[in-house]
Amino acid sequence: MSDSINPYAPPQVDILPPVDPSKNERLATPWRRLGASMLDTLILLAINLPLMWITGYFTRVYQLAAQGNASAVGLEQVVWSAVGLAIMVMVNWNHLAVGETIGKRALGLRIVRKNGEAAGRNHIILRRMLPLQIVALFPYNVGTVLVLIDSLFVFRSAHNTLHDDIADTKVVDLRPVGA
Repeated sequence: MSDSINPYAPPQVDILPPVDPSKNERLATPWRRLGASMLDTLILLAINLPLMWITGYFTRVYQLAAQGNASAVGLEQVVWSAVGLAIMVMVNWNHLAVGETIGKRALGLRIVRKNGEAAGRNHIILRRMLPLQIVALFPYNVGTVLVLIDSLFVFRSAHNTLHDDIADTKVVDLRPVGA
């Protein structure tokens, strides 16, 4: 009877991120990554939403949706997605050179290649940000679901998301061990 699986037992997942003793770096926890992402999103929203309001985006989308013109609404979303990515890159340009965003820097995190090398600005933009941005544009909320699934992959034992796997990157915690 002791060999049976207990469905009420807690999951057997490595809660603490693995440490690579040769490089003295540890993977960022899912919660620190979430916090950094939320900071980056708030910064982007603080810039993007007023721009969208000033340019009349919301009024146009409501009018197009009321007319049943879904393709025009989709085109507006593609344009603003590109604008959002451009703003994200501009705001974080200097930080991206060292594998960070403002949110990651605030929480002591850095994006590096899985082999430990620095992840350059172009690598982060083209292989990490852009694919996720394109997937998010899939219609009928498919993109939203796929981005959510990508985010939930951070709870794997290696704490990497699908866009980490695509870009061959990982996010490390720069704080001293024990902090």
